[in-house]
Amino acid sequence: MPIESLSDPKAAVPAEIVEPELPLVTPPSTKTPVQFNQQVNVYPQIPVSAWDRLAPDQLVELAKIIVNQIDVADQRQFDYAIKQAESETSGKKIAIVCGSLVALAAFGGSAYLGTHGQVTVALSISLPITTILGVLVGKRFLD
Repeated sequence: MPIESLSDPKAAVPAEIVEPELPLVTPPSTKTPVQFNQQVNVYPQIPVSAWDRLAPDQLVELAKIIVNQIDVADQRQFDYAIKQAESETSGKKIAIVCGSLVALAAFGGSAYLGTHGQVTVALSISLPITTILGVLVGKRFLD
């Protein structure tokens, strides 16, 4: 070969482009939402040699896929937390309504007994109910 052909960059043989095959990453199947409080490292799932052979466009696409998977996991965790908060709130509302009905019935009964000459019995019903309600309401608003 002449020396001029080696120094001429146009005379060089183009390299063959090989597309790397990345392993498919499937998310684990879970029956219930799980909350993870740790950082997930995605680099060990993809071999180091594959990262080196990726073109810039492929790196961007792979980064988008990774970010998308993280967003899906975060959305699942957020939806689970919202449903859990809604169920706790609905349970507390039912407890407050039932407690209010019991307190109203007790005060109504003690008022009825107080107006019909049973003052001692009315006081023995209304004083404990008032004390219990005061403690529960104070505890709820102080927490």
